[in-house]
Amino acid sequence: MSYEHQDRFFAQAYRTGTDHWSNIPYGRRAHELALYLPKGSLILDLGTGRGKLLFELAELGFRVIGLENNAEMVKRGNNQIKEKNNESDIRFMEGSALDIPLADECFDAVADIGLLHHIKPEDYSTYASEAARVLKPGGFFFLVTLSKATPQYLSWHPNQEDGADFEHEGVRYHFFGDQELRELFEEKFEIVQLEHDHPYSPNGTTFAVALLKKK
Repeated sequence: MSYEHQDRFFAQAYRTGTDHWSNIPYGRRAHELALYLPKGSLILDLGTGRGKLLFELAELGFRVIGLENNAEMVKRGNNQIKEKNNESDIRFMEGSALDIPLADECFDAVADIGLLHHIKPEDYSTYASEAARVLKPGGFFFLVTLSKATPQYLSWHPNQEDGADFEHEGVRYHFFGDQELRELFEEKFEIVQLEHDHPYSPNGTTFAVALLKKK
């Protein structure tokens, strides 16, 4: 698996409208950020894709930036913003979650809905460090990622397998255990909440939903 191959897969899916993940309601819990942040807070969404979360958070009164490494999606998203005349609250920006092109401690919150499980293990530390770097002290990090508790994902059964990695059409999927997530983030974050969510049914895909607070 290479990031270049994954990028081509996602670019093709967005271009052809076969990005089925954009319709999975695993971002619904991100609205809980509204309970912790005052209106007008600045939020960064990592791997924003079509920006569904951006527009939802803007409607709740937040200022949002969506980071996306697909230039075509960034251009499309910013054009959509112009059409909606809400450029003051939303912006798409091209860049990587492993090297966020933004200043230190400038965000009140960071969100990741479905990106982390595509990242290589050797880059986990960089990912966590970058998320912490751009957050203000005490800022929140909201994460939704695939859980090892998933009974079935496509042809694979994560909760019955010894391993936690699955590859499909050249794309990496990692199913995180709760303790694995705690160990990944405990150096830089306090874990406020770590739960499981089943968008469709208890027998379907399970997501780990974590709310973290920067130390």
